[in-house]
Amino acid sequence: MLNPENILNGIAVPVLAFDRDFCLLAANDGARALLSRAKKTAPVVEVFGNKSIGDKLGTALKRGATETLSLKKVGKDKRDLFITINRVTPTDPEGQPILLVTLEDRSPYREARTMRSDFVANVSHEIRSPLTAVSGIVETLLGPAGEDRETCEHFLHLMDKETRRMTNLVADLLSLSLVEVKEKRAIKTTADLTQILLSAVETVRPLADQRGKHLKIDLSEPLPEIVGNYDKLLRVFINLLENAINYSRENGEVTLRARPRKPSKPFRKPSIQITVADQGEGIPAHEIPRLTERFYRVDKSRSRAMGGTGLGLAIVKHILVRHRGKLVITSEIGQGSTFSVFLPVPKSQNPKQS
Repeated sequence: MLNPENILNGIAVPVLAFDRDFCLLAANDGARALLSRAKKTAPVVEVFGNKSIGDKLGTALKRGATETLSLKKVGKDKRDLFITINRVTPTDPEGQPILLVTLEDRSPYREARTMRSDFVANVSHEIRSPLTAVSGIVETLLGPAGEDRETCEHFLHLMDKETRRMTNLVADLLSLSLVEVKEKRAIKTTADLTQILLSAVETVRPLADQRGKHLKIDLSEPLPEIVGNYDKLLRVFINLLENAINYSRENGEVTLRARPRKPSKPFRKPSIQITVADQGEGIPAHEIPRLTERFYRVDKSRSRAMGGTGLGLAIVKHILVRHRGKLVITSEIGQGSTFSVFLPVPKSQNPKQS
């Protein structure tokens, strides 16, 4: 005779079976993953931590009709569950009816709704600020101040700054959207990483000169070609270098270094490690895990003053996900921060590894 749990494990969705006394007869692995208290003979109230499901089981047992119920924040992980209850009547006249309870975890939908709501709120906030500034400038220029050439030039420069900020925000939003859409698509092209890094340095050099920062480049070891998209990886290193330049101290040094690496923590594959280090104020440890979130900024006012959109590191993260790479951030208050990118080396390559 088959074990009831073996039968339930053949069902793709999380499912539990209760007897007519509402005690657990069996549960499959999917159900146990959602409900840590799903132990054999445990009463339904204990399994779910909710009394209302007992009433639904009673109704299903009495009427024989399908009953449904939504429960929020069930179990240690606070899952949102949609529950369907069906009575199964045995063919044996002396057999006892069984109540089958199937579960649908709707937590991802809740999380997606929350993310969407937060995203819309953040975008609205980011766009509202420059729009408000531009609106105020236009109102000022339409008044008496518009007759003063010096005042006009001052406000037009401010307007230019705010419109560029909006342009950058829209461009980054489009870029992030495209990166996310293609995140799971395999990359079939190879890229010269040395050339990418040199191009990134030349792109940011005018910004470094403008901000009085020194660029130090260490590409002394030959780097193999990698599987990658040239333009996307170029965007990664431009973003990281621009951040380092913006947040380094005055006359500070920004260092770019690349080295082949053997498999080891935190990347257990042969890889190329590219580090971008600055001499800034450093980032508090509790802030580091959130740096790649959309619109998250450690220093909000400084970031906006420099034209930052709060999306740069989110774009970096998604590009690296597609390249099967990894971003590791380390920082020490008062000493600066290091952003390390790990990119896997194709098996056909045999670089010298350190």
